[in-house]
Formats: sequence, structure tokens, C-alpha cells
Amino acid sequence: MKVIAHRGASGYAPENTLKAFKLAVEMGAKDFEFDVHRTKDGILVVHHDYDLKRTAGKDVKIADLDYAELKKYNVAAHFKRDKLVQHVPLLEEVLDIIEPAADRLHFEVKNDGNVYPGIEERLLAFIESRPGLFGKAVVSSFDHGTLKRFRALSPRLKLAYLGHGLSTMLLLPAIKKARAVGASGFHMALRLAFKLNVSRLRKAGFEVRIYTVNLKKDALRMKRIGVDGIFSNCPDILGNWTLKG
Repeated sequence: MKVIAHRGASGYAPENTLKAFKLAVEMGAKDFEFDVHRTKDGILVVHHDYDLKRTAGKDVKIADLDYAELKKYNVAAHFKRDKLVQHVPLLEEVLDIIEPAADRLHFEVKNDGNVYPGIEERLLAFIESRPGLFGKAVVSSFDHGTLKRFRALSPRLKLAYLGHGLSTMLLLPAIKKARAVGASGFHMALRLAFKLNVSRLRKAGFEVRIYTVNLKKDALRMKRIGVDGIFSNCPDILGNWTLKG
């Protein structure tokens, strides 16, 4: 079972910042997850929310800012344990840190309602431009249209399905949607990670990864029920990175 550094080592450093990714590498991480947005001037950046209210305390949207403007905000302001100023990083800056250490890189594309038209082409071009990155990349999104556009652009790109408001009753329709875009992975919330659900997904041919797992007892339960990976803010949750068996 893989432990995937969720937004870097975000339990110990401000999420999705260069500091969090550097720390995850230092802790021995081999699998990483991060969130991709696009600025007003077309630059790919890494941040979770569409706006900076939670992280920087500023009611501004990434889509409305050029990168030069975006860099002015301290997105570590919410992380009281660390006074170091951190800015929204370029996707390229994040990859420069984590890619050399990585076995798998999970790009979660934030594009609900196609708020960033053309982000699929731009991200795919970025992935294809860096030698060796395509083979490590897995792209996911809560926006089904985004996944469909990625699949239309590339038949070989590894995709993972994410579902809004998913429940056990809605699992079968979600499986059909995931198959429709040729997804190889299925990412599911911890609240739905029961043995029967995981078994259904594994039998359907998906790699099953669970978010967000920050307690050791939950991580051990995920291993017992046979998930392929867990997204965790604490990369050291099990003390090692790949648990055999």
C-alpha cells in the first residue's frame, strides 16, 4: 500500500507550498498529490482552493489574478505553527522538487464547471514536455467534463476518477462514469472505504486510493481491506512508504 504525500507533508508545513513538498521529499516520500489551477495570464500553479480566503485570508480568486499579483499573497498565513511566508508556487517549481524522488505524481485538476478553459491542453503539454514525467503522471478531477477532455486529448494518459457526493448507492453509476473515461484509478473518501466497496472497485479493475487518511488506525485498516494507496497529510503515518503485502 502506497502512502501518498497529500499536498506535500501538509500535516507539518503549509499545504501545497514548496516547504511542504521539500519536507515530504526529506521524509522519503515516493508518491505525491497536489492541486493544479491556472492564473489569469495562463500560468499553471499549485493551490487547493479556487480563492485565497482560507490560506491567505484574502477574498481573491486565482482565475482573476496574473501570476505576478498572485505571488504577493502569503498562503501560509493560516498555518500558525510556521511564520515563514510562502507563496503559491508554479507547477514547474513543485515538480523540480518532487519529480526526481517520485514514483507516481497525482495531478488533481481544479476545474469545476470548466472555470479554466483550455487547462487540459496546457497541462498535458507541460507533462509531455518533461522527459519521463508522462509515465509517472496520474490526472484526476472532480469535474467529469475535465476528465473527458483529457481522455479526448490523450488515449494513454493515466486518469483517476473522483466523485462529488459519492455514496455506496451511487458507487455503481460512478464506476460506469469512470470506465467511460478510461480511468485506471478510483479515488474515494475515507467515509466510504469499507471492504465491500473497495472489493467492488478492485474487481472492476481500478487501483483504489483513499483520501484523506491521517490516523494510523485508519491507515492500518485501509491496508487490511486491500486499498492500493492512501492520501495522507502525514507521510510518516506508517513509518515507511510502501507497505508490502
